[in-house]
Amino acid sequence: MSEQVTRTTRTLSRRTIVKGAAWSLPVIAAAAAVPLASASTKGSADPVVTCGSAAAGDNGSYTISGERVIVSYDSAPDVYELNAHFRDGTSASYGTNDGTAPAQGSQQWSVETGKPVAWVQVHSFNTHYQNGVCQ
Repeated sequence: MSEQVTRTTRTLSRRTIVKGAAWSLPVIAAAAAVPLASASTKGSADPVVTCGSAAAGDNGSYTISGERVIVSYDSAPDVYELNAHFRDGTSASYGTNDGTAPAQGSQQWSVETGKPVAWVQVHSFNTHYQNGVCQ
């Protein structure tokens, strides 16, 4: 038994090509805009928050920005210690005890946590950061 294949030759006119391109432009434009809109909202869930005040008895202030905590001391502490709890339920300590502290006498310290923080406590500060606010 033999099969017969019929082939139809179809030519495209310039008008057909232009009409197809005209229909595809809005689709391409919409697809290109989606990643840009997504990128522009990134970080909106992680606002920059600064905690600490002299009225609360804190030794300066510290700022939480995404996965970074930047501490500015009024006077250098005897021990550099920062404890963090993360949104994924894990926690970590940074500072003198684990060798991640700045040089003794430093009044500025930047800690890269690698994860978004849910709670932060800094040695020589009474104010804590918890779920987006200072307490």
